Amino acid sequence: MTSKDLCIGNFKNMLKTNTNSFAKSVALEELKKRGLVAMKSGRGFEVNQKRINIRGCNIDNGWAQKTGPGWNRLDPKKFNYFICVAFDENHNNIRYFIFSKEDVEKFPNVVWKNAPNLKNIILKQDDKELDQIIKDSENKWDKII
Repeated sequence: MTSKDLCIGNFKNMLKTNTNSFAKSVALEELKKRGLVAMKSGRGFEVNQKRINIRGCNIDNGWAQKTGPGWNRLDPKKFNYFICVAFDENHNNIRYFIFSKEDVEKFPNVVWKNAPNLKNIILKQDDKELDQIIKDSENKWDKII
C-alpha cells in the first residue's frame, strides 16, 4: 500500500457520512485527470462554460437496494451535464455516468406534487431506450469536452 492509497483511504473515511461530497471529490479528480478544470459555480460546477451537476449514490443503502441505484429530483434546466457517481458502502467499485441535459429530460418525472418537472434516474430500467441511455453514459467523459 502506498502513501497515496493511505491518503485516499483516510479521505474516503472522512466523507462516508456525506454521499454527495464524496461523489464531487472523486468526479472532480476524474475531470482533472482529463485536463479539465472545474470551477465552483452556484451549487454546481462549470467546465468549459458548461454547467455541471454532480451527485452520488451509495448502492448499498436501503433505498438503492429496493429500487436500484439512482438519483432523484433532478432539474435539467439547471445544468448542461449531470455526473452520477455510484459506489458501495466502503466507497469502492466507483462507477461514473455522464448524462447530457437532453438525456436527463427523457427520464420520468418525479411523482411529487410540488415538483412536477423534476426527473428521476434509476440505473435498472425496464424501458429499452432509457436502459440504452444509461449504458451509453457510463464513463463517457468525452461528452463534457
